[in-house]
Amino acid sequence: MRFLAVHPGPLMYTKIYLRLEPLGLELIAAAVRRAGHQVQLIDLQAETHKDYVRLIDHWRPDVVAFSCNYLANVPEIVDLAKLTRARWPETFVLVGGHSASFTAQELLEHAGGAIDCVVKGEGEASIVPLLEAIEHDRRAVAKVAGVVTLDGEGPPPRLVDNLDDLMPARDLLRHRRRYFLGTLDPCASIEFARGCPWDCSFCSAWTFYGRSYRVVSPERAVEDLASVKESGVFIVDDVAFVQAKHGFEIGEAIARRGIRKQYYLETRGDVLLRNRDVFKFWTRLGLRYMFLGLEAIDEEGLRKYRKRISLGKAFEALEFARSLGITVAINLIADPDWDRDRFAVVRRWCMEIP
Repeated sequence: MRFLAVHPGPLMYTKIYLRLEPLGLELIAAAVRRAGHQVQLIDLQAETHKDYVRLIDHWRPDVVAFSCNYLANVPEIVDLAKLTRARWPETFVLVGGHSASFTAQELLEHAGGAIDCVVKGEGEASIVPLLEAIEHDRRAVAKVAGVVTLDGEGPPPRLVDNLDDLMPARDLLRHRRRYFLGTLDPCASIEFARGCPWDCSFCSAWTFYGRSYRVVSPERAVEDLASVKESGVFIVDDVAFVQAKHGFEIGEAIARRGIRKQYYLETRGDVLLRNRDVFKFWTRLGLRYMFLGLEAIDEEGLRKYRKRISLGKAFEALEFARSLGITVAINLIADPDWDRDRFAVVRRWCMEIP
């Protein structure tokens, strides 16, 4: 079958601060291609809706798969699904991704029949059996693990057994040099680990992955990294280097291969303090930017968000991150209950950081 993977268009901030390589779709596309299907990928962050229409009219895909990782993209995805259904009624339209997994039934109802199914959870585990059902017995679609239709829902989604079995189809992107993250331009994305063992109240990652934490082997990680031509690399792990040994092993393998890149990663304060030597080592490999999940500047906020770190340790982590000589960005969560005075306190704290 002809399978078209579609990433929706840019959100406001993706035009200014970042435009990330659609790594998740590349992983799905690779799994579909390994199963023997023809695959194309279009990223509407870098192309237009006219390009999409031109592609479906020319190539006439049997299956169109939209990625929905942000709720803000839902209207666009629904509109494109309806457009696809109007032009090619026999094309099977599906949606997957993080946000789609939590809003599957609502998404199907909102689309009014233009979306055939939503795939919950890790798409790599479900996409091949789903395509088999689409090709041979569409009545069996609702029996596939993780699949939701208006007529029924399959068993719970499965996790990928071994992340080493995955390798992104980076060659399918037609505009690779249009991806950036801050001053890392161009910038590719790579995955060393998946999931998060914590349960912060504001975050959906742990509910998506069931608090699991799985890693890619150092050999597989470096094989993927060696294929990346961009000078900048975003390590997409929810929490980088939870396991110090894993972080060291990947870094040592990179050093042996002589790979030189500039890296951006995200981590937690307690992980940073526990594994200081790992992060110091990575600055020698090219770590230049870190996003640190501080979330709050008072003990009450940290308890509310279930961060499981004291305020003193959180500030210590921030100071250590800055001592590494890299650019550090932090996340603070604005509570809807804040008044003008509270915003003034937070602003003053931010301005006092030298």
